[in-house]
Amino acid sequence: MIENVFDFDKELYRMNEEELRSLLRMLYLRADMAVSHQTEEHSVHFAVSVQRIFEGLDEERNRKQAEQQLLDTQKPREIHIAIGESPLGSVPGRLERRFYSMNDYYAIGPLGDLTDRIVLQRRHLWLLERLYLSEHGNYAIKGVDELIQLNTVMSSIDEETRITIWYANNAHEKTGLLYAIHLLRNRKSPVYLIETSELYQQLFHNPDIEYDVWRTGEIVSEKLLAMWNHYVNAEPVSLEERKQMEQEWDSLSKQRGLLRIMKDSKIHSVSEDGIDDFIMQKVRDLTLTRQSDEFIICARVVGEVLGYLEQTVGDAFIEYRIRQLVLQGRLEMEGRPHAMRYYSIRLASTELN
Repeated sequence: MIENVFDFDKELYRMNEEELRSLLRMLYLRADMAVSHQTEEHSVHFAVSVQRIFEGLDEERNRKQAEQQLLDTQKPREIHIAIGESPLGSVPGRLERRFYSMNDYYAIGPLGDLTDRIVLQRRHLWLLERLYLSEHGNYAIKGVDELIQLNTVMSSIDEETRITIWYANNAHEKTGLLYAIHLLRNRKSPVYLIETSELYQQLFHNPDIEYDVWRTGEIVSEKLLAMWNHYVNAEPVSLEERKQMEQEWDSLSKQRGLLRIMKDSKIHSVSEDGIDDFIMQKVRDLTLTRQSDEFIICARVVGEVLGYLEQTVGDAFIEYRIRQLVLQGRLEMEGRPHAMRYYSIRLASTELN
């Protein structure tokens, strides 16, 4: 553990350029959050959290080195890939298997050839400018290098390793699936697909409870394991199916729409204001339960939209569109837009009729 300034100085010299950038990003985001709160309590919390970051620098490095050494000495039989955050890693059998998460916001933002660093950087900046003011600073901390490393991971998979891709029937995960297949286009490894939305209904349907799975991340590890066991003897995706999905990715990545939604089980690219009318309708619905001139906390509106919108665009994007509606004069704002819980909105007078 780093206990004094001399230990810290030694650790700084050991860090590479990307590690230093990551540290600075993290410190900036913590500082920005502390400034947005502007209370003595949060100032103390900020100081303590920064001190803990510094104290644990060498421990984090040692942990990563130990994990990498373990991975390097063990050849996995299987690789499981999830689109977005998922509890797959909690499924037993980690020594024989690898679990990767493609953590990007595939339902929104420009696509293109994401194996090209310049294209990926443009996409990263587009998302960063729009999502940064939300509470999702993790995307900023990642940096482009971590995102593009996915390409290296895919290209280094052994030809005999079984690859399983988990995805739900939404635009985010299906777009990620198509991109994964694109990255694996030169690999001869057998690829298996587990579509979690339909399989969940097949295995766990309860006639007394109406429940639809919109995201793989909603499913607890015990049920993921049951799904896994159900697919043990499944057939891999055929070469023809893989070619078709590669073509779908090629077509989708060239479309100009900045928002991807599901319609009739297919991905459609639309303009980024594609859910604005839905957001406005939910604001009107909430307004009916209040005084017409009453402000509604933004987080409440975001939650209402998330609860009824049958798309997985994420709360950060919904808040971004709310801020755009404020700029357009369709909504009015009260408070500071540092995060959705710190400001409120209401319908502009022109929208009340």
